[in-house]
Amino acid sequence: MKQRTITSVFIVLITLLVVISKFLPYSIGEYIFDIFVLFIVIVSGFEICNVLEKMNRRINKFLGTMYGVFNYLVLILCLNKFDFPVILCIEFAGLLAYFVIVLLVEYIKDSKAPFKQHFTTAANTILACMYPSFLLCLMLNINHIDYYAGVDNFSMAFLIMIFAITMLTDTFAYLVGSTLRGPKLAPKISPNKTISGAIGGLIGGVAGSMLVYLLVLKAPAFAGILDLHSLTWWHFLLIGLFGSIFGQIGDLFESKIKRNANIKDTGNLFPGHGGMLDRYDAMIFVATFVYIVISLILL
Repeated sequence: MKQRTITSVFIVLITLLVVISKFLPYSIGEYIFDIFVLFIVIVSGFEICNVLEKMNRRINKFLGTMYGVFNYLVLILCLNKFDFPVILCIEFAGLLAYFVIVLLVEYIKDSKAPFKQHFTTAANTILACMYPSFLLCLMLNINHIDYYAGVDNFSMAFLIMIFAITMLTDTFAYLVGSTLRGPKLAPKISPNKTISGAIGGLIGGVAGSMLVYLLVLKAPAFAGILDLHSLTWWHFLLIGLFGSIFGQIGDLFESKIKRNANIKDTGNLFPGHGGMLDRYDAMIFVATFVYIVISLILL
C-alpha cells in the first residue's frame, strides 16, 4: 500500500510538471509534453506486443513498439497545414500505410513463408498499434490544438481535464470500493472491482472535471475559453461523467486482455502498479472521449 501510494504521488508530480511546462516560451513546453506522451506510447506499445506474444500471436515487436514515432512524424508534418479533422484522416491513412510497411518488412525477412503468415503478423502488429498507441497519440493532437482553437492554453485546459478525470476516477473508485465493498461490477473480468467503486469513480470523474471548470473560470491564463466556445459548468459536468464511464470501460477492457493472456500485470515499470498500461489504461479511453468532445466543440 505504501509503495503504491509513493508511486502514485511520483507519477502525479511528474505529470503536473510536464503539463505546467506548457507555459514555457517558444513552444518548448509543447515538445516536452510530446516527449512525455511518446514515452508512454512507446512503453505501452512494447507491453501490448509482449501480451500478444503471450497469447501466441505472431507480431513484429519492433514496428509495433515504434508506431508512436511514425504517428508523431505524420502529425508534425500536418500541423498548421490542414484542418483539425483532416489531420485525423491523414493519421488513419498513415495507419494503413504502416500496415503495408509491416507487410513488406515481413516479406523481406522471409519471402518463402506463405502470404497468410505475413498478413497475420501485419494484422496483429497493427492491432497493437491501434491499441494503445494510436489512441494515446490523440493526446499529441490535443497538445497542439491551440492554433485551431484560437485561444491560448485551450490544449492545457483539456489535457488537465484528461488527467484529472482519470486520476480522480481511479482514486475515488479505490477509496469508495475498498470502504463500502458490496456486489462485484464484473467478477469474470476484474474480481476486485465493485459497483460501489464504480459509482465512486463517477463521483471522482465529475469532481475532476468541475475542478478544471473552476480553474478555467478563475485563472487569467485560461481567459476566453468559456466565452469563445460557449462552455458552461454543465458541459464540464457531462464531460467528467462520461469521461469517467469511458475510463472505467478502458480499465475493464485491459483487464479482459490480461485475463485472456493469463497475466496479472502488463509490466513491472511502476512498483505497486505494474506496467505502463496498468497505470494508463483508463486514460486511453478518457483521452479518446475528450478528443471527440474537442472535435465537436471546434466544428
